Amino acid sequence: MSFHFKKLESPAKAVRRLCREHIGEALGCLRNSRHPGAVHGVRKEIKKLRAIFRLVRGEIGRGIYRKAAKALRKAADRLAAPRDARVTLKAFESLAGRAAARRFPEIQKTLQKHCRRETRRFRHDDSIAVADQILRQINRRVGDLIIKADGWAAIEPGLKQSYRRGQQACARVRQKPSPENFHEWRKHVKNLWHYLRLLCPDWPAEARVLTDKLELLGEQLGDDHDLGLLKQFVAERCAGQTKEAAALNQLIASRQEKLRSAALKLGVRLYARTPAAIGRRLGQQWNAWRGETRRH
Repeated sequence: MSFHFKKLESPAKAVRRLCREHIGEALGCLRNSRHPGAVHGVRKEIKKLRAIFRLVRGEIGRGIYRKAAKALRKAADRLAAPRDARVTLKAFESLAGRAAARRFPEIQKTLQKHCRRETRRFRHDDSIAVADQILRQINRRVGDLIIKADGWAAIEPGLKQSYRRGQQACARVRQKPSPENFHEWRKHVKNLWHYLRLLCPDWPAEARVLTDKLELLGEQLGDDHDLGLLKQFVAERCAGQTKEAAALNQLIASRQEKLRSAALKLGVRLYARTPAAIGRRLGQQWNAWRGETRRH
């Protein structure tokens, strides 16, 4: 399902509707939590919910935003272990390819065992119940969200801030390319991408190109992060497989170098404009889609 603003919908109505729809999707994934991809699906919906609250933070107030963000973060954290285990295994399989069982048999077994163990633990603890309760509590409060500004005025401050923070995060990565800085940059890239998909289903070509490139950048940074999880797992849990670990770490380093180089090259281009220019241009296009005249 594609979630986005409707042409004749006020920001207040759109935000409340979209929050409820994303919560509904997340609860549906929780009901199907035995499916391997369900946990990942819940976390994705939670991230989108947090992004919506962040987009209109200036309208709903910092207190309400922080309370919602804290609750959603708690729900996501309860689902992190099985998701990270599965993602780490997938990163290994993607990196090692068909040679995985031959070149890294012990590491592969350790990863598979860890993934099964985290999945079993998740199914027998109260993580699903906790996440379900949090989402239902937020759903009951969505109707109380107050957004007074209308049109682009309700949206532009949050979007400009998102672009500015991504720009700053990109600069920090260029200055200090640490795993933490790359991961932080990824969060802002994903937020801006979510906003563009959320705001309009039919952007003109210029904004579609920006959306597509943000998606690619997010994927590059996401792959880099997943490889970082794999590297950490090998260091912490595969100490006895010295030769395998050394060979795998070489593959990880090579792949991360390529991903980070490509991400920086793309990111520098995407974040070359000022937040004001981005806000102004996207506002013109959004208002044109809605059939409105931009008010100054």
